[in-house]
Amino acid sequence: MRYQEMNDTLWPFLARARRPARYMGSEWGAEGATKRNGGDLGFCLAFPDTYEVGMSYLGFQILYALASSVEGVSVERAYCPWPDAEKLLRSEGKPLVSLESGKTLGDFDVLGFTLQYELTSTNLLTMLDLGGVPLHSDSRGENDPLVIAGGPGALAPEPLAPFIDVFCLGDAEELLPELLAVVMGHTGGSRDTLLQKIAEISGCYVPRFLEKPNGVEASRTGAFPPARFKKRILSDMDSGFAPSEMIVPSMSIVHDRLSVELFRGCTRGCRFCQAGMTNRPVRERSPERVAEMVRSLCSSTGWEEIGLVSLASCDYSGIEKVVDELFPELRKRNVKLSLPSLRMDAFSVDLAEKLQQLGGNGLTFAPEAGTQRLRDVVNKGVTGDDIFTTIEEVFSRGWDRVKLYFMMGLPSERQEDLEGILETGRMALKLARRHNRRGKITLSVAGFVPKPHTPFQWEPQDDPSALAEKGRFLKSGAKRMGFGLNYHEPKQTALEGVIARGDRRVGEVIETAWRKGARFDGWNECFDPNIWDEAFLETGIDPSFYTTRIRSLDEALPWDHIDVGVSRFFLARERERAFAGIATPDCRNGLCAACGCTECGRGPDGRKAT
Repeated sequence: MRYQEMNDTLWPFLARARRPARYMGSEWGAEGATKRNGGDLGFCLAFPDTYEVGMSYLGFQILYALASSVEGVSVERAYCPWPDAEKLLRSEGKPLVSLESGKTLGDFDVLGFTLQYELTSTNLLTMLDLGGVPLHSDSRGENDPLVIAGGPGALAPEPLAPFIDVFCLGDAEELLPELLAVVMGHTGGSRDTLLQKIAEISGCYVPRFLEKPNGVEASRTGAFPPARFKKRILSDMDSGFAPSEMIVPSMSIVHDRLSVELFRGCTRGCRFCQAGMTNRPVRERSPERVAEMVRSLCSSTGWEEIGLVSLASCDYSGIEKVVDELFPELRKRNVKLSLPSLRMDAFSVDLAEKLQQLGGNGLTFAPEAGTQRLRDVVNKGVTGDDIFTTIEEVFSRGWDRVKLYFMMGLPSERQEDLEGILETGRMALKLARRHNRRGKITLSVAGFVPKPHTPFQWEPQDDPSALAEKGRFLKSGAKRMGFGLNYHEPKQTALEGVIARGDRRVGEVIETAWRKGARFDGWNECFDPNIWDEAFLETGIDPSFYTTRIRSLDEALPWDHIDVGVSRFFLARERERAFAGIATPDCRNGLCAACGCTECGRGPDGRKAT
């Protein structure tokens, strides 16, 4: 049922909902998946945030095209309704439905959630409940959808384990078609039998076969699963699946551009960065393939801006070749080309200057810490001279604004490190005004969360009061010095830490908070810390157990059964080097760091395996 057919039913709802375009569907490129396949297996991709956030996420576009390519699968989408729309649905007794056909979520065979951010956990429950799907995995019957989940959050899955049937670990291009084939081939057996078949697929973690009663010790039930669950890796970006078309949004979205992936992985080794640790090894797409994808997708979508994306786009070995090849054509089409991540060096500035000719404007850099000592602790690989020279170059070449990202609450942080953030901002503003009296500097400061699978996974996290005090100090200092500074809500940072490093007991807190009305906890206008305080109190769970205490190196962690490719020994060694202030060089440019990743094809001597 397309929008034209749903019009009479939808119109009264859309007329009363905030930003009704979120719920209309009918975008360019969305119709094909359902019409092409008309498959027997109904698969709904569910993003637990608003339409404009979900449509900005390249991974969701890749998943849509990937699932559409599987013979016999009919693919649709759903996003979490904003609280006003949820209220309307509940008051009128209407379910949450897909955008493509208006089908109730509970009527699909498979629901696939993307876990991109910890603070969308309550939204996942909203979507299940509005879609008529029992919240708990063990309460679902033979006619209920199989609920699967992937993305970064699947690599530390226990807080959401009560609600998810299957966690998909690693690259979906390798895993999803295999999983869908098993589901399509399952006929006549029970739901439990299907889950046992899925548990045998490499990269699939079925929580019901692994009990973690207290988050400290794990006990297995039945014959499944193996002791550790290893992520799947797409080893060849050129031969692997890539979308040939994308959905064009029906409204302005957060990142309103066409995104093309340059490579996956990062070996710079920033010790706070979960993505840099869990996405190894580096796998590049060839410049020829990147250019081919840009041309094809640009023609088929009509976007006026293209982003070349990765964890560190300037590290792409073919970046100059790609830009040089695309530059004349994109300039003729009046299409902007952007790189979302820039290093603090002359090469990045030179590249940005060329991109500016295609319509680029302000630049963003991430020094992360305010002193060299602390940058060495986190292995950032940026010096004070790099920062000074880069900012000087940027403003001398005509840019009028720069944004700098920092963190507060990093391990071993001292007062002088906070003062260093302000001094960096003051220096940057002075350089800006030297070249342009209207030059603008803005600082954004996030509270540090020690994420799983990083060298800092054992470290304590600042409590909300400490982060609030640091934030106020920085904001008042920035105001006095004449530049802008924003910092994240400390209680949101604390909650992110609990869910990021939680065990299965945290699922009870999430559900309790959701029943009390917690929604869109990553949005300042929706987040209510009092609800979460009440939820922790009612469940008898102390949030500080997960955040503010230091963990011993021999403590069993709630994510130890998930193998992301880097070894526990490597992470502990990196932690030791951090507090000694010793840098670990990028292994792409030197010897192997012996992180434990076997897919990179290098040995401890740095040579390629034969």
